[in-house]
Amino acid sequence: MQFATLPTGKHPGALLRPLREDDIPRWAAYLNDPPVYQHTSWDRPSIATLRGYLGSDVPGDPASRLRLAIGSRADGRLLGTIGFHSLSPENRTAELAYDLHPEAWGCGLATCMARHMVQWAHSEVGTLRVQATVLQTNIRSIRTLERAGFTREGLLRSYRLVRGSPGNFFMYSHLWTD
Repeated sequence: MQFATLPTGKHPGALLRPLREDDIPRWAAYLNDPPVYQHTSWDRPSIATLRGYLGSDVPGDPASRLRLAIGSRADGRLLGTIGFHSLSPENRTAELAYDLHPEAWGCGLATCMARHMVQWAHSEVGTLRVQATVLQTNIRSIRTLERAGFTREGLLRSYRLVRGSPGNFFMYSHLWTD
């Protein structure tokens, strides 16, 4: 699952672009903000950890991750990130992940970008299935996935450790035929 071009996004206030070094401190700050942190499975991500995502937009290993910045069209500041944290070329699947700065909540940005990433993954990358997992308690993200056309498949009990404790996650999918 190689890609020749990157998605750009179709939101009037934001676009997709590669992550930049100057995005990393802002990203780390909001991911560690309690209203964001409580709904993720991140374990207090550091600037050093997040720097590992720089350059993930460069085609390379087909199974490598892809993470893009959601940037403001007005001034370029980081509003969030979106991408695929795991890809399986053999199965033509990808797992979507995203996060938003609280100032960008409630304006349809995550839904718009999720739809765009899924469409791009199906049409440009050739995925048959894009899936997403979401903590059972993350109502905002559940609504985002459902508005983006994902189907809930079930509850994965104790699926992933969340800061040392087993977390229950809903599994969602979007199939090429959806």
